[in-house]
Amino acid sequence: MSELFIEVICEEIPARMQKNAIRHMAEFLSSRLSEHGLLDTRSAAEIKSAIGPKHMAVSVSGVIKQQDDRVVEKRGPKIGAPQQAIDGFCKSAGILESQLVTRQTNKGAFYFAEILEKGRHSETLIPELIYNFVAEFPWPKSQRWGTSRLSWVRPLHYINVVLDGALLPGSLDLGGGMSIEFTNAGYGHSAYHNTPFEITGFEQYVNKMRELDVLVDLQERQNFILKNALKIAEQKGLQLRQDDTLLAEVCGLVESPNVLCGRIDDTFMILPDEVLVTSMRVHQKYFALEDETGKIAPYFLLVADRKPDTQHDALILKGNERVLRARLSDALFFWNADKATHLREYRKKLGDITFYKGLGQVSQKVDRMEALAALIARYIPECSEVDAFQAAGLSKSDLVTGMVGEFPELQGVMGSYYASAYDVATPQVVAIRDHYCPQGADDKLPETAEGIAVSMADKIDTLVGFFGINVKPTGSKDPFALRRAALGILRMIDERSISLPLDEVLSKAAHLYDFDSFEDDLALFITERLKVRLRDQGISHDVVSAAIIDADIHNLQIQIEKVKAIDKMLDTPAGIKLLEGWRRASNILAAEAKKGNNNADLTQTSIEVIDTASPDVSLFQLPAETQLYEAALLLPDDVGENEIYGTIQSFSALYEPITKFFETVIVNDDKPEIRKNRLNLLSLVCTKIHTIADLGKIEK
Repeated sequence: MSELFIEVICEEIPARMQKNAIRHMAEFLSSRLSEHGLLDTRSAAEIKSAIGPKHMAVSVSGVIKQQDDRVVEKRGPKIGAPQQAIDGFCKSAGILESQLVTRQTNKGAFYFAEILEKGRHSETLIPELIYNFVAEFPWPKSQRWGTSRLSWVRPLHYINVVLDGALLPGSLDLGGGMSIEFTNAGYGHSAYHNTPFEITGFEQYVNKMRELDVLVDLQERQNFILKNALKIAEQKGLQLRQDDTLLAEVCGLVESPNVLCGRIDDTFMILPDEVLVTSMRVHQKYFALEDETGKIAPYFLLVADRKPDTQHDALILKGNERVLRARLSDALFFWNADKATHLREYRKKLGDITFYKGLGQVSQKVDRMEALAALIARYIPECSEVDAFQAAGLSKSDLVTGMVGEFPELQGVMGSYYASAYDVATPQVVAIRDHYCPQGADDKLPETAEGIAVSMADKIDTLVGFFGINVKPTGSKDPFALRRAALGILRMIDERSISLPLDEVLSKAAHLYDFDSFEDDLALFITERLKVRLRDQGISHDVVSAAIIDADIHNLQIQIEKVKAIDKMLDTPAGIKLLEGWRRASNILAAEAKKGNNNADLTQTSIEVIDTASPDVSLFQLPAETQLYEAALLLPDDVGENEIYGTIQSFSALYEPITKFFETVIVNDDKPEIRKNRLNLLSLVCTKIHTIADLGKIEK
């Protein structure tokens, strides 16, 4: 058994693509080696990988030198076929007629040839795998270079292929007269080392690259950067502002990380922290430092791609401080210029911005948001309708400011600062700041009730608008983040326990647009997003499907609590027995419907009502019938807004009378009227249960 090492060296791979790229490379090579029978099946292959801006390397252990021989069966003519057909088959298979075997198939008896297929050597198969790897690689974006017909994320320079410590000869045909010969030559950091070294295996490669100032291991680079950043912060008596996304991006930009600390001119420290951080983070990839109160300190950390050198480090810092000074000078100008005008004046300019073709201007969106926020505020405890209305009216005004034009990421945030500068009420300021939240499954919710109202108004207006013009998410495509908007609404309803008549709010939003009725599509969309959210919270898909019977969005808080309560109930012994009893009753009713040639759907998920008449208590023969009937009558006809968990638990209590019923009562009585009455009793029970859940969808 041998170790196969493959390294691809190319121009800089975008940082955002690296993690998925190396995972795909490792999965592709290991799976294809296994498919071709080149991995030892006696033990699991050990797979190692490393990636940097210019290097992708994967090592797979347990590679065997040659495939096993195998016997391949080839089907020939049918028994009784003309001799000419048999002779032709034998010739094509390279065997004598006496070597043919017969096999019985579902299409009759046939001649078969058993052909010995010699296993191929790994040296001949691996170059083919490498070609397929390059040709089939799913880069989000790729390019061709020169006359190459194959594409890659950036131009390829070298491919190192080492098997069992030695170079595996071969080449990659790029097409168009271009090719890359396989080598076993590793290269260190291009700024310091031009002489190649011989690669013999993965561990030797990683260690040698480290000696030559390249950390090819992604986790090692990340740990190195974080360790040095924390060390510098501690030396300054400060703290590193956590930014995992930036850390991951910077790790993909450097091979030889060197963390340096620069200073921010005091002139710029009057800018809001968000402006300072965004200027550094978005444009320069700098890390911010903060004091013990969380306030941004006048320092920044940058990660250079070269080993430490006092003279060079000083030049790097000087250049970066100069660039940051220019960016912050622009930001300071926008800050002072924007504050000279009240947000109410900026609002007048929103008519110059189109929200979306067919949906009017942003000024019209703001008008709609005011009405929706005021309506929603009525259903949120301790929410000021006036503050929600006024915050919605100012929420988009910062879109026409210079600062947001420069830093679109700060919309909402800058609006809150500019509102605060003109003594706008604090609840409105906070609502303006938070109304874009949440912007994902892990993002924070708006801090205040008014922020919730404005955020919901914004997202509902967006959803209704795009659904109204039939612009909806399709498959994996959702360019206007409508799924995220729906998720945000669901999170606010769930996590803030808001009883909102969402169907009425959607109708109001549609009326504000002058749309015809289309709420059914949107209600179904929101219901599907709710199901996804509940499944993501760990509730099984069958419970979610059973509990959410239709797209009723009048009060989603009740729906959410009901699903969670049913999930809990079905995990109890009583719930399990209730499910067993329901299934037995449902099966009896379905079988009876078939006997009567009932045309209704007889699937397990439907409730079969044998007779619309209620059971006749005078026909009950046994105590178990009366007990089951009385227990069913005590059950509510629907789930109300109060004591949802208690209501669901009352259904689980039905398990005792239904269990006793089946233990003591024979449904198929000799007397037709008794039999029919018992079927009606079971129908009543199943119908009652169906008001809370379609238990036929439960799989356990």
